[in-house]
Amino acid sequence: MVSILYAALTIIILTGSAPHSQSPVMGRNFDSFRDIGCESEEARLDNLAVTLQNAPTAKAAIIFYGGQVFRGRLPRRGDAAARAARIKPYLVNRRGIPADQVVVIDGGYLKEWYAEIWIVPPGASIPQSHPTVPIEQVHFRKGKAHPRDFLCGI
Repeated sequence: MVSILYAALTIIILTGSAPHSQSPVMGRNFDSFRDIGCESEEARLDNLAVTLQNAPTAKAAIIFYGGQVFRGRLPRRGDAAARAARIKPYLVNRRGIPADQVVVIDGGYLKEWYAEIWIVPPGASIPQSHPTVPIEQVHFRKGKAHPRDFLCGI
């Protein structure tokens, strides 16, 4: 009994905490951007692709947010998702990243369209979104968006 207590005390001293109180593994914020041009977005995604190629067990979590305003006007229903729909195909089809290494998440709404890119190591949880605008406060113009409206030649 004494040896078990001694072993537990040694672990606590060496690690600085009790084994069951370790803090959870967190992802790190890699990048974020607003509705930028295609070339700027591709450059950011190229940087992400290099990072993922160097860390093949990590995942990229891309959280996108719709906006109360999109490109200076009221958004159409689906604008945010249609705009974000080009991100994963670019990483998978153009940069050769395995599809299961990229997760795209609808984060809700902010004032303007926005994307966050997180690097998530093995064992870490996918980050949570933090919308600041309830959908009830988003007014939509007529029409529905389609991913082909945002292709960028990807």
